[in-house]
Amino acid sequence: MYRIFAYCGSRNPQSRTLQAIVLIQQWLSSLQDSIDTQISWTICTPKDLRILPSDGTAREFSTGVDRQELLGIDDSGRLKTMIEHCDYLILGSPTYGHNVSGDMKIVMDRLCYWSHLFYLSGKPGMPLVSASTNGYLKVGDMLERFMDSLGIVRDPTAYNTYGMPFENNEAQGAARHILAALTSHEASMPNGYQEELFRSYKRSYIRRDEQNAEYRYWKKHRMFDCDSLAEYFASLPQVEH
Repeated sequence: MYRIFAYCGSRNPQSRTLQAIVLIQQWLSSLQDSIDTQISWTICTPKDLRILPSDGTAREFSTGVDRQELLGIDDSGRLKTMIEHCDYLILGSPTYGHNVSGDMKIVMDRLCYWSHLFYLSGKPGMPLVSASTNGYLKVGDMLERFMDSLGIVRDPTAYNTYGMPFENNEAQGAARHILAALTSHEASMPNGYQEELFRSYKRSYIRRDEQNAEYRYWKKHRMFDCDSLAEYFASLPQVEH
């Protein structure tokens, strides 16, 4: 079974971001007869998961431990588990003042220590952005760069704006991208920006103390032995469905 997880950073039950996600889900449901494996969806909003803001200490970067998750004071552990275990990730946000929503920003803040590890390397995903007027391209760029830093192999960003409404043609195209990503037998390939990040991080982290969590992660996963992120992707085990 293929598992899709979508996080919609809007509290509005009539959210155009959420509507776009549901429309993709409907189209993908109509296409899944072409494959033998079932596809399950989990769609969450800030009303489903209580995610607290970062505590501001940034200790998780050096310790590898998110204290708030460890203490169980919010639902960040559940969120991370769903993201880790999904086969395809959608991050959707409305545009607020040329920025992601506050709820999406909190999620990004809580996951950003994963970005130094390319923690979701090779996982396919898609950003989705809605907007009433302008600023959506900036939000799309923010989500793209964030997903890139996690090691996600991105499909094109889906936009739902009044000037470019997300309708059946767009939803069908997004669904076809998702289906292709899930069923592809080709090796996942990082983009140029991800390769630049990999080279920069490698130069920095290889000089870190062995007590540093980022150094330990890179060493444990033999990332220092790889000359490129593409080589690291190729070393990852294949997931069976």
